[in-house]
Amino acid sequence: MGVTIKFDTKKLEKDLNKIIQKKNKEIVLKQEVESRSGTTKILNDTEKELLKIILSKVDSGYTCAITHNDLPEYISAQLGDMLLILKYSKYIARFDQYLDGCHITLTPEGINYFEKEDEYMKSNNAPNINIETLYANGSNINFGNVYDSNFNIDNSCNEIEKLIEEKGKDDKEELQQILREVKDYVENVVTLKTISKNTGLFTRIGNHVQKHQWFYQSIISMLGTAIINTMGGK
Repeated sequence: MGVTIKFDTKKLEKDLNKIIQKKNKEIVLKQEVESRSGTTKILNDTEKELLKIILSKVDSGYTCAITHNDLPEYISAQLGDMLLILKYSKYIARFDQYLDGCHITLTPEGINYFEKEDEYMKSNNAPNINIETLYANGSNINFGNVYDSNFNIDNSCNEIEKLIEEKGKDDKEELQQILREVKDYVENVVTLKTISKNTGLFTRIGNHVQKHQWFYQSIISMLGTAIINTMGGK
């Protein structure tokens, strides 16, 4: 299913598409990991190679740092996605990427993966399930069957309302009004499954990108997730 997002506010359009692509990729990767049978997840050869490199950098405990120079080019080029797969597989607890590499915290399961791989293989002998995928190019977003099951409009608005109270200062009333309009817009997207133009609303949101970037990012994140869920078939 395809949908074209085209708003008059160019920066908002660009940032919203980035949010959609990022969230959609995370959801696809998480679903891919969850489709692997068993409570423990068997890694493919490339994922194993990355985990071996990570483990080789651990001196003691569960943390290490790696740089792109430590990695083969074909792993370095997709490092972020592969780290997400290891995280969703529960082999790393967290990672923080920076320009030259990343800092990684492993889990006990990740530390012991290769010692227990035969056991893992025996408990994960069912075939994997394929899922639909997606691609994005410019303003054209093509969705597979993906959505964020944790998304809730009211919860998202409540969290943004708390931020407005904490950080909105003299602009609280205007930000609250914009949030109410955005909630109405999102509810229309969900109900009608249509992305309509609202030039005035998106211009007002864009006006806060410098002074209240936290508000801007929260709003486009909520919009992006709503669009993913709606067009992904939730």
